[in-house]
Amino acid sequence: MSKLVEFVAADRFVDAQLWWVASELCRRHPWLSLTETEFDEVGTVLEAVGNIEGREVRVGFSRTAGIAIKDRDFHVPLPELFVQVNPHEVLKRIELAHGMGKPDDTPPTNGTTIGYRSIAHILNAMVNSRYSWTLRGERVSDPHVLADLSWMGAASEWPTMLGLKMRWNEYNVLGALYETAPTQAWLLMRDLEPIAVFDRYGEVHMSHGKADLLQVYREQGSNLTRAVDRVLGEWMK
Repeated sequence: MSKLVEFVAADRFVDAQLWWVASELCRRHPWLSLTETEFDEVGTVLEAVGNIEGREVRVGFSRTAGIAIKDRDFHVPLPELFVQVNPHEVLKRIELAHGMGKPDDTPPTNGTTIGYRSIAHILNAMVNSRYSWTLRGERVSDPHVLADLSWMGAASEWPTMLGLKMRWNEYNVLGALYETAPTQAWLLMRDLEPIAVFDRYGEVHMSHGKADLLQVYREQGSNLTRAVDRVLGEWMK
């Protein structure tokens, strides 16, 4: 009988599942937003952050450490995440452990959460793609988005980014640009090639232009699969 070996999931499976849980948590609690943080111990961590009744909320999603809540005795290791019969149970456990409560009704998808949900959908749909699909979000250590977007690589020069910068500038003048988590945009890459930039206003930017993803979602009867396919399906073949 062959020797049993420890099961270790490839990053593409881990990323897809962590993003799904994180995006659904923000969908259920729109006052949360996602950001990307770097830690010496565990590397890059996706975090759902926000405030509830004046208390800071930080739920971390790590490729190496699993899911944890800051200042709470709560931890879901990766193997446990993958054996869940119903992944919604993890969401309920996070809500219970933190005390944020369960929404009576799931709030409607908004400009920010449509981006999160679309990213999670793409990562899950492309888990067996011949390409690698990765995300890079704006980080606290990055220059201000109005000063330097070099972390986006070639995407920083796409035609619609100028308009996005103008929108950021308006929010900056109003003092509202960084009222929530610092991540203003997420860069989706296929084999490290920039494919799309998801902003916080429901739009997705591509090399040839942009699309109002939230509007397309509504036009498609709030069907996420059809909306993502309509906007980004050409890249997902």
